[in-house]
Amino acid sequence: MQNEQYIEKMIEKHSNTVYRIALTRCGTIENAEDVFQDVFIKFSEKLPNFENEEHEKAWFIRVTINLSKNIKQSAWNRKVTNLDENLIFENPEENEVFSVVYQLPQNYKTVIYLSYYEGYKVKEIAKLMKTKEGTIKTWLFRARQMLKEKLEGGFEDE
Repeated sequence: MQNEQYIEKMIEKHSNTVYRIALTRCGTIENAEDVFQDVFIKFSEKLPNFENEEHEKAWFIRVTINLSKNIKQSAWNRKVTNLDENLIFENPEENEVFSVVYQLPQNYKTVIYLSYYEGYKVKEIAKLMKTKEGTIKTWLFRARQMLKEKLEGGFEDE
């Protein structure tokens, strides 16, 4: 019973982050829901011990990214059309920006999401994505340039 309460607490705590990253990376609500479910199944099976809150959140993000890769690489999903539904944000402006972010290449949209929506720094994103900091900086720079062009100057660097 205690494990069930702990699992429910973690689902409630990390569900938005896991779902949004899965949707960003997978492109369809159905695939995002599959990844969401798989992440929390994996969590309930392993019940990892976390060092702190940061480690906990990083674990959920890393597992979500990895499981999303598996879905995207499957033969079935290479033939499926992408997201055209704006169902994850209540604010219409966020939906508009998200739809433009979603058009970016896979790694670009992931770093933009982690940086702007989750508030991670370059060093943290590099660790989560198992990539060099320089690569993350390049992806962020290029993604910002693409967004700037697509949003007609409405996107400003922070």
